[in-house]
Amino acid sequence: MKRIILFGAPGSGKGTQAEKIENEFGYMKISTGDLIRDEVSKKSDIGNKIEDTIKSGNLISDEIIIDIVKKKINGKDITSGYIMDGFPRTLFQAEALSKVEVEKEIPIFLKVNDDMVVKRITSRLFCKTCGKIYNKKFNPPKKRCVCDNCGEVLSERTDDSEEIIKKRIHVYRKETMPVIEFYKQKGNLREIDAVGEINDIYSVVRDIIK
Repeated sequence: MKRIILFGAPGSGKGTQAEKIENEFGYMKISTGDLIRDEVSKKSDIGNKIEDTIKSGNLISDEIIIDIVKKKINGKDITSGYIMDGFPRTLFQAEALSKVEVEKEIPIFLKVNDDMVVKRITSRLFCKTCGKIYNKKFNPPKKRCVCDNCGEVLSERTDDSEEIIKKRIHVYRKETMPVIEFYKQKGNLREIDAVGEINDIYSVVRDIIK
């Protein structure tokens, strides 16, 4: 069993690269955002707790996030490996994940400068139906503003303004950079330049995980 962990600032391309890995190698992409939405829609016990937390304006605790991630990792639908997209975000989460045994763990840090992050996110489009993400400049849909997967009209996120993006970058540096250091200390972190063509970046990622 392989565990691939993709790190990077918002807009660094984690979701895009995770999707490519999943399509080629069959490793399951695990996105905490997707897991949260799934639990809420199923109205599970954890989902109801999450919904109450969100409605009250509070942040979802590390403990709840770790519970839903472990539940997914231990599921029968994962056989050869999985890709962590957006997890771990904090040192506490990283330490918890490290206790889940795998044959091989491959953390990859997608490095992107702040200017590129802003350019990418302010051009982003997403599908409300299937969750697929596009970019007007770097990864556009085949048909303008229409999802390649399901044919639904694409949307822009209201929180993808330049001001909000810069705040998110600040939060990322504060919370996640200690996690990067955690994996550096473990000695298995790989860092790659994630500025450029998507397929060129994937070629580097692919060589790392083969």
